[in-house]
Amino acid sequence: MEDQKIQLPSQEMLNMLIRQAAWDELRELLFEVHPADIAYLLDQLEPDDAVIVFRLLPLTVASEVLDETGSRVRQELVEQVDEERLADLLDELPMDDAAEFLEDLPDVKAARLLDLMEPDEAEDVRELLSYEDETAGRLMTRDVVALRRHWTIAETLDFLRNLEDSDSLHYLYVTDRNNHLIGVVPLRELIKAKSDQAVESIMRTDVAAVSVHADQEALAEMVARYDYYAMPVVDDDNRLVGVVTVDDVLDILADEATEDIQRLGGSEPLDQPYFAVSVFHVVRKRIVWLMLLFVAATLTGTVIREFETELETVIALGIFIPLITGTGGNAGSQTVTTVIRALALGEVQGRDILRVLGREITVALLLGTLLGLVGFLRSITWDTGYQTFYDVSIVVMLTLPLVVLWANIVATVVPIVAEKLRIDPTVVSAPMITTVVDATGLGIYFMLAKWILGL
Repeated sequence: MEDQKIQLPSQEMLNMLIRQAAWDELRELLFEVHPADIAYLLDQLEPDDAVIVFRLLPLTVASEVLDETGSRVRQELVEQVDEERLADLLDELPMDDAAEFLEDLPDVKAARLLDLMEPDEAEDVRELLSYEDETAGRLMTRDVVALRRHWTIAETLDFLRNLEDSDSLHYLYVTDRNNHLIGVVPLRELIKAKSDQAVESIMRTDVAAVSVHADQEALAEMVARYDYYAMPVVDDDNRLVGVVTVDDVLDILADEATEDIQRLGGSEPLDQPYFAVSVFHVVRKRIVWLMLLFVAATLTGTVIREFETELETVIALGIFIPLITGTGGNAGSQTVTTVIRALALGEVQGRDILRVLGREITVALLLGTLLGLVGFLRSITWDTGYQTFYDVSIVVMLTLPLVVLWANIVATVVPIVAEKLRIDPTVVSAPMITTVVDATGLGIYFMLAKWILGL
C-alpha cells in the first residue's frame, strides 16, 4: 500500500480565502497540516497575510509555527502580534527554543515578554540566557529525566508514566543523591530489561557529557563523533544540569555554516536574521572588509605602475593581465576554501601543514602545467604585434604554472597558520587571498616578461 501524502494547500488558495475572509475554511484547511508546513506556507505569503493566518491558529500549533517560520515573517509577527499572545506562545515552547527566540529580539522587547510569561517558565529561560552566547548552557533544556541507580525497572517505568511532560527521553541519565552524573540508560535497554532488575545493572558508566561552558562548535563535534540523539550537559562539579538535543545541534551546524560562508564572501556575519537587521547594520558589517580589500587591490595598480615602461614597450603584455590575475585568484580561492573546510571538519590540523603543502604543490604543478599549455595555444592565436607573435605566448605559458603554484602555497599556509594562532581561518577569506595573489601574480608575470623578452 502506497504512503498517503497530505497535499499542502496552494498559495493561490490561501490568498483567495484570505481575500474572501473565509476564516472557518482557512482553519479547517490548516487543521491537518504539520506546523513546519504551515510555517513554510506563511513564508510564501505577504507578511501581512501571514500574520492574519497565524492569528487563526490554536495556541499549541501557533507556538510550533513561530519556532519554525523564517526571519521575515517572524519579524512581522513580533511587530504585529499582541505581546501577551507572544508570551503565551513562548510558554508553550521548550525553554531552549524560547531562549533562542528572545535572544534575537531587542533587550527591551525581550524583557517585556519575559515579564508576561509564566513565572516558572520565565525563570528557566532567564537562567539559560544568563549563560554566554554560543555555549552549551545557552542551548540546553533543563527538561531532563534523572534516575537513581538502586531503582528497579518496574519503579523506573512507573516514574516515567507519571511524568507530566518531557521532550528528552532518548536517553535516561542516572545521577547520585547530589545529582552528579554517573551513567546513562538508553530507552531501548530499559524496555528490554526485566522488571526486577536494578537500573545499575543496565546503565552504562562511560557516558560522554559536555560542560555547560563548552563552545557550541565543540558540542556539535561531540554529537557528531558519538552519534548521540542528545548530549547531557554538566556543570563544573559534574552535576547534571540539562541536555542538548540533536535538533539544536542541526541549528548550530546551520548557523556555523552561515557564518563561514559570509566570512568566505568577505563580510562579517550578521548576528541576527537578515530581515531583522537594519540597512545601516548591514553596511557596518560589510564596510570594513570592503575597505581592506579596496586597499589591498591598490597593490595591483602599484605593480602595474612599476612595470609601466615594459607595458609601453610591449603593449601585448596588457592583453593577458586579466588571464593571469583571474587564474591565480581562482586557484587561490579553490585552495583556501578546500583547506578551511578540511580544518573545520578536523581532517587537517596545524601539524599537517607540510603534508598539506606538499599535496597542494603537486596539485598546483599539474594544474599549472595544463593551464600553461592551454594558455600558450590560446595566446598564439592572437597576433601580438611584437616580433614573432609566440614570444609573449611563451611568457604566458611559463607564468601560469608559477602563479598557480604561488596561489596554492599562500592559500594553504595562511589558513593553517591562522588556525594555529587561534584565529578563525574563515577571516582569511577567499576575496583577500584572491586580491593578494592578483598583485603578486602580476609581479611574477612582468618579471618573467622582462627577463625573457629582454626588456
